[in-house]
Amino acid sequence: MKYNKIIEFETVLESIKIPSNMEMEQQTQLLKPISNIVEDMLPSRLYRFRQCSERNFDAFYKDQVWVSRGSDVNDDYDTCLYYDNKKINDWLKPLLDEQFDFRILNYLKSMQNTPELVKNLLPLPEEEIEQRFKMIRQLPCEDIRKFTFDFKQYIQDNLFEKLEMVTSLIQRGVKFACFSENINSAMMWGHYAANGTGFALGYDFSNGRLNNCPECPRLGKECFYPMQCYIYPMIYKNKRYDATEFAIYMFQYWLLSDILCKCGFINNSQWINTVMPCPDNSMLSKIAIHKSSDWKPEKEWRLFCSNNRPNFFNEAHSYVNKNSVAVYLGRKISSINEKLLKDIAREKGIECYKMELNKSQIYKLKPVKQKL
Repeated sequence: MKYNKIIEFETVLESIKIPSNMEMEQQTQLLKPISNIVEDMLPSRLYRFRQCSERNFDAFYKDQVWVSRGSDVNDDYDTCLYYDNKKINDWLKPLLDEQFDFRILNYLKSMQNTPELVKNLLPLPEEEIEQRFKMIRQLPCEDIRKFTFDFKQYIQDNLFEKLEMVTSLIQRGVKFACFSENINSAMMWGHYAANGTGFALGYDFSNGRLNNCPECPRLGKECFYPMQCYIYPMIYKNKRYDATEFAIYMFQYWLLSDILCKCGFINNSQWINTVMPCPDNSMLSKIAIHKSSDWKPEKEWRLFCSNNRPNFFNEAHSYVNKNSVAVYLGRKISSINEKLLKDIAREKGIECYKMELNKSQIYKLKPVKQKL
């Protein structure tokens, strides 16, 4: 992959923010420059290395690509939220300032009427909202000061613990499948195909063919949960991706949700998303495509998958349907596994190759086409 294309991809991706309250058509239009760059960068074939196992054979036969969670892959930093503590503390300073107490106090005391925005957004009858705000305005100054003090203490006591919780949530929630540009890498065969005793599958993702959902006859008829997918190349850097602004947003989201729960509003996520929409819905993928330069030789691409099915987010194992276009046998694969994979390839009508040592001075394996 050309370095300047990656730079262009990164620059354009960083310039785009997708608010969660944006209409789907607008989102698609906003992401079009990214789609165009990705389509231009995509190799004609990407490869997925597998160990020989009943589960992997079954997935190959059924055209299933199983996706992983960030918490389950082999890089401890994968999809791990990074935030700058100094920036977090700078954000906290105005809240912890003593003048904050007086600003809150003066605002509440001077407020003659409940703001229309609050009336429109709070899930309560207008009379009840007015009654609650009237009670707030009548509170003694000392009670308000105590409230603001307790509120600030609450933030200090919970901030970093909740950010760790958010990190765990992201790692368990983002789901993707990993592919490589390089079928000739002895390192990849060694690490991900059981020292060359496994196999690899080749996939064609060109022209937007990211999964089999668009070709499924049930789509729009019986299928209420089509799989949504997009594919991005990895960005390798020596420093972690700074997602401080997103971390602050996630803490604010948790804080508002927690306060509403304490006030008796348990199912409040839809209301919060209306009041405080996420500033960038693409942030999770931005976090997930950044890795240390140590992993650069893998030349990885990631297929991200999402689904509106109620249990999808919490599922430990999920898959997307996508047919392979070729199978590649490891150089040291056993004869029985070789026969089994060739039989599947023959039934599917796809190409089959077997890896061999390259006789030149270059450290590259080479695929040799097999007769089926």
